[in-house]
Amino acid sequence: MAPDDGEPKIDSGRRERRRQAIIDAARELFVERGYDAVSLSEIVKRSGGSLATLYALFEGKSGLLGAIVANKRFDTRDKIDAIVAAGGTPATQVRTIAEMLIDGLTDPEITGLMRIVMGETLRDPAFAQSVYKSGHIPSVERVASLLADWHAAGQAVIPDPMLAAHLFFGLVIHGAQTRALFGASGDFALPPRDALVKEATALFTSYYQIDGGEAA
Repeated sequence: MAPDDGEPKIDSGRRERRRQAIIDAARELFVERGYDAVSLSEIVKRSGGSLATLYALFEGKSGLLGAIVANKRFDTRDKIDAIVAAGGTPATQVRTIAEMLIDGLTDPEITGLMRIVMGETLRDPAFAQSVYKSGHIPSVERVASLLADWHAAGQAVIPDPMLAAHLFFGLVIHGAQTRALFGASGDFALPPRDALVKEATALFTSYYQIDGGEAA
């Protein structure tokens, strides 16, 4: 007989539902009240389950915050894949990806979580590295792969796709990230979303000679 570790045995489907419920409850509480003000017991009370399950799944509070960042809600890879699957010229896809990125960063819940994550990364360098690798780099790599495909197909001139992908993210989301970091609003609002997307993607598609860039 296998040793009893004290944690109830649950099937994989139920375990995943429990995991998602804890992530959702923690995200809501962190945004409502702030990361430091929320206890793990409060998260369990809202999500159901037990502290033992939470620790088994996330190892603690910072692990839970990392899971929120890596959660599908904040992972743009699937959204990029959907944009590519919808078709259109490469330049049109660039513009649609830019719109998706900006819209995500102007969501009040996401900007609130960004400030929480940024504060925690100052206290825990290992957590900072984990967030960067799981929450940002996969999306950059997906865009780099797309740019590499266009270069190989003669639809763009992009000799260093990874460099170009980093430049694209910086060009498109830098302003929204900065505003999220400082909580700026009102007089410090971003330029109009459509104008920002149009100008940023026009610069990018023109420089890298991306097919359809004249329509960007």
